[in-house]
Amino acid sequence: MKKSGGLLLMARTINNNIKNVAKQVSSKKRTKIDTKYELVSSSSTLMNLACSDTATGAFRTGRLVNIIGDSSSGKTLVCLGVLAEACLNPIFKKYRLVFDDVENAQSFDLGYLFGSELANRAEPPRLDKNGMPQPSETVEDFHHNVLNLIDDGRPFIYIADSFDAMDADQDREKVEEQREAKERGVKAKGSYGMAKPKKASELFRNICSPLHKSEAIVIVISQVRADIDPRTFTTKNRSGGKALKFYATHEIWMAMAGKIKSKDRVIGNRVRIKISKNKLTGREREVEFTIYYDYGVDDIRSCIEFLVKEKVWKKKGNTVDATGLNIKGTVATLIKKIETGNLEKKLVQITEKAWHGIEDSLKLNRKKRYK
Repeated sequence: MKKSGGLLLMARTINNNIKNVAKQVSSKKRTKIDTKYELVSSSSTLMNLACSDTATGAFRTGRLVNIIGDSSSGKTLVCLGVLAEACLNPIFKKYRLVFDDVENAQSFDLGYLFGSELANRAEPPRLDKNGMPQPSETVEDFHHNVLNLIDDGRPFIYIADSFDAMDADQDREKVEEQREAKERGVKAKGSYGMAKPKKASELFRNICSPLHKSEAIVIVISQVRADIDPRTFTTKNRSGGKALKFYATHEIWMAMAGKIKSKDRVIGNRVRIKISKNKLTGREREVEFTIYYDYGVDDIRSCIEFLVKEKVWKKKGNTVDATGLNIKGTVATLIKKIETGNLEKKLVQITEKAWHGIEDSLKLNRKKRYK
């Protein structure tokens, strides 16, 4: 497959940024990530660090990601945050940002929550003959949509929300066969529901190689059948069999750890995530962050709470001493001071340094078996 001008530009940009990415990832001889690829942010510093050991990005280009969670765990908001972060990063300027609303349930105000650029750049996987968005209805639709985007030649980030809402053509045919048989008063042979796992294995195997070459990212959201226990992350089933687990670079479980209320009304959730499969660093990690319905991921609050929890910042009563930022106050006060003082990048740097300090303390520091 020939590379388009956009891909050639992407390749040159990536080469120019190799040294910068390598410095971020490989300091103190930390786990190195293949630096000819870029990372897109998850919109959460802690989630980025848990996924890639890098504060500025979570998901690598050319890979498949599976995010699994409860209906109330914020999966869609996080994934839309990924697209919004891509809008902020010049590396992804030429990328197509595709949101496949399989559930036909996305009603967030993109411009308000994620900025006018995403509202203008977000697109469905395809349009019908009347020019209306046409989300995937079956796994075959999804398969064809991804392959068509790859053939288009421009790199892309594709969000499928959700895989559980897709049928398989064969299963649809079996349902229709059983309906017609019932009307005739006879029993249809066989059962439905088995075609999707088989088709899922085929389609993910089929798209992974061209996806890798195209430098695109596909994020598939999965819906569990029962709420996940945020303390134990008790295994729950998702549709599609084991194909997603096998082919995904990251398998991420999201669970609601608690609700946030104001004036007796729920305004957001505390979310806990577990990286159960990580082919970037090989590490399983768990982190928490806050999501507000009218804001998205509260990265500032999450970083502050992480630094307090790890005793990097001291807290006396309700007052936090934000070492490195030279400010003090309650969490709410710190948030306002960080926003008005444009200290977000400094906060991320302090958080990343603290994270790496913890990771370095966990190393065995034994004599290497192989040189």
